Amino acid sequence: MENNKNWEIYEEYLNSCIVRNESVKNTTYRTYSNSMKQFIEYLQQYENNYYLLDKKKSKNMVGILERYIRHCREIKGNNARTINNKITAISSFYIWAVKRDLIEVHPFRDKLDRLKVTDVEKRRKSYYLSSKEIVEIQVKMKLSEKYDLQDQIIFNLIIDTGCRISALHSIKISNLDLENGIIFGIVEKEQKIVEFAIFEETIELIKEWLKCRNDCIEHLLITKYNGVFKQISKSTIRDRVRKIGKLVGIDNLYPHSLRKTSINLLAEVGGIDLASEFANHSGVDVTKKHYIRKTTTVEKKSKLLEMRKKIGF
Repeated sequence: MENNKNWEIYEEYLNSCIVRNESVKNTTYRTYSNSMKQFIEYLQQYENNYYLLDKKKSKNMVGILERYIRHCREIKGNNARTINNKITAISSFYIWAVKRDLIEVHPFRDKLDRLKVTDVEKRRKSYYLSSKEIVEIQVKMKLSEKYDLQDQIIFNLIIDTGCRISALHSIKISNLDLENGIIFGIVEKEQKIVEFAIFEETIELIKEWLKCRNDCIEHLLITKYNGVFKQISKSTIRDRVRKIGKLVGIDNLYPHSLRKTSINLLAEVGGIDLASEFANHSGVDVTKKHYIRKTTTVEKKSKLLEMRKKIGF
């Protein structure tokens, strides 16, 4: 079947990508694989099992993708950003296929415009938790049966370290030095190998969690599916953080919001340079622009009043 041929050639593509960059096999290429799986299933169901490398019909690909975009929008409910990411995954496959001489030309390069992402779609409300809210969450999680040790560990680890979700997801038990409160050997953005400091409450939670474990999984965070233990997924981490946010009345709390909270709080007490280093940013500009909470008008007014009083206004 053509559909099987589609999977065979796509598996060859993924293997090629992983050989070139092993570190992204569980991140970028897993995302691409999921996007391509959906596209191949669409081809099977709606496009008569169209073969991805059909040289005679390659000119049909633009029309197929336009119909697929409409399907994603109207049937799947995807927004423009998600659809653009799916098209990027498909395009990446064809770039590889051209390099391998499997086809002569990319079938839709420069023939299909990216969808415009609206301001509403770009906007994701970014929450900065206060110190009071952090403590409130920690206390409520301990008192509620709805939140387990992994919920507490996920929350505390991001607050302690300001780590990205990819780093949190990748932590293995062998990366832990609990005696010294260090997590080491973590591959971060741009392949940086970094260390994180963790504190007493987090250390004790991890020790308690490891005592409960009766599996052979090498990762710190795990899940059980169909009776089988495996590494937790990033989507499950996001779901857990979203659930945690509800403790303080936030419906859509993201792991990145916790990272920004951690970095912002450090900047308030230790300065922007320390916060930027803590965040593993290349410079302070990124930290200032994207991670520091903007001062509200009320806060500005309060500071101005204090200054006016000092000078006798």
